[in-house]
Amino acid sequence: MSVGGLQPQPDHDPDAAGQFLTFVVPARHGCNLKCSFCFVRQRREITETCLRPDDLVRFIREAAERVPIFALAVQGYEPLLPESLPYMQAILATGRFLGFPTSLVTNGTKLANAVDLLATLAPSKIAVSLDAASADIHDRIRGVAGAWTAAVGGIRRAVEALAPRTRIVVSSVLLPSKRHYLQGMPALLRDIGIDRWIINPLLRVGEHHAPGPVADRTSLFRDLLMLREAARREGVRLTVDDEFGHLDHDAARMTESSLRGLHVRTLPQNVEIFRLTPSGQCSVGNDILRQVTPETPRWQPGALHAGDFLETLSARTRVVHCQTLDHYFSENRKRDDQDD
Repeated sequence: MSVGGLQPQPDHDPDAAGQFLTFVVPARHGCNLKCSFCFVRQRREITETCLRPDDLVRFIREAAERVPIFALAVQGYEPLLPESLPYMQAILATGRFLGFPTSLVTNGTKLANAVDLLATLAPSKIAVSLDAASADIHDRIRGVAGAWTAAVGGIRRAVEALAPRTRIVVSSVLLPSKRHYLQGMPALLRDIGIDRWIINPLLRVGEHHAPGPVADRTSLFRDLLMLREAARREGVRLTVDDEFGHLDHDAARMTESSLRGLHVRTLPQNVEIFRLTPSGQCSVGNDILRQVTPETPRWQPGALHAGDFLETLSARTRVVHCQTLDHYFSENRKRDDQDD
């Protein structure tokens, strides 16, 4: 699935620069839901837990000594599970102390009981995953009965207790050929006090490469336009988060005028996104759409300054990217020569 919904601000400065640090927090017994498209499970991100909450504090502080921090974001499994809370608290509290925008992505089932704690941590944004206007459909997608009711109750409580200081948004996965699952969402969002809706088209996670959306782009854009119109009628702003730029929206809207009003948000050009797992393994950019392997670089507290680690990781990724482009252009030249 997509990792969209992470960016804390509804609209960012396109000239922003720095590192966007995202964190997977562990849960000893796994997630409390059973989503078939679980990004954490597909990437094989939780193999062992080596880092402690205070290690994450050190990681953030050391990273900030080297370059500007664009934002911090916390994901699951589920960061509001009891065993995950110390990690979530460490990240959000450090971000608040250092003055960085922070966000939290949650399935919402534990949100109502966590409101008082979140009020003290004051994240910039909480994105709650809700994948259908119907409890039956959402619970079937998420694999656990009662998930929808708990999430909707948590959203209502969060809007009441945390907004507007913390922006509460709903994030939905758009499954191929399943637009009807989301068609009634705008009316539901208006009813529960949500005016911002994030849609994340389902993305593939590759073993050795970083592929793009599961659905073909023609049908995907058609679905997004229809959902945008449904949202507009209810006074809800729809944003398509595309951190990795795989939708090719800018190119598509040059030839399709109807796409110009679709709000597709990517990261600023000078912002690099990193994803740190509980084992200390870290991916950057498009590598986040690949599976974690034993060769994935690992940060170890005290062995290497986190700022140096991230700079090395970024530089290595740029070299690999250039080599990939060189290979691509070389193969194209060979085919052109053969055609001639």
